[in-house]
Amino acid sequence: MNSRKDQLKAFNRLLDIMDDLREKCPWDQKQTLESLRHLTIEETYELADAILDNDLPEIKKELGDLFLHIIFYAKIASEQKAFDIADVANAISDKLIHRHPHIYGDVNVEDEEEVKRNWEQLKLKEGKKSVLEGV
Repeated sequence: MNSRKDQLKAFNRLLDIMDDLREKCPWDQKQTLESLRHLTIEETYELADAILDNDLPEIKKELGDLFLHIIFYAKIASEQKAFDIADVANAISDKLIHRHPHIYGDVNVEDEEEVKRNWEQLKLKEGKKSVLEGV
């Protein structure tokens, strides 16, 4: 497995490639959040199939395809001055910390079921009408 330094180097490489593609590739320049949507859905289904097949090399490939889409969406949003990939990473980090008070706060849990109940309660407090809202 790669070290954290190597992981960050690989992530930086991908960000640099996305910058190049948006600047130099006519197809990539033309893409929008909307134009990528159906491709992202296809990639998600391909990942789901690979998971069902327990095909680890294919899972790695499909995760890469989805990762590219996440980077692509964030790049487009940064060009619109809406947000960038750091904002995406920070938002999910903040959300994970908030939803794990048994790790980052003073809540004690006995088991996985209690974690799940707490998670669902936190989602409901965030204004969701149902824990399945949006599914």
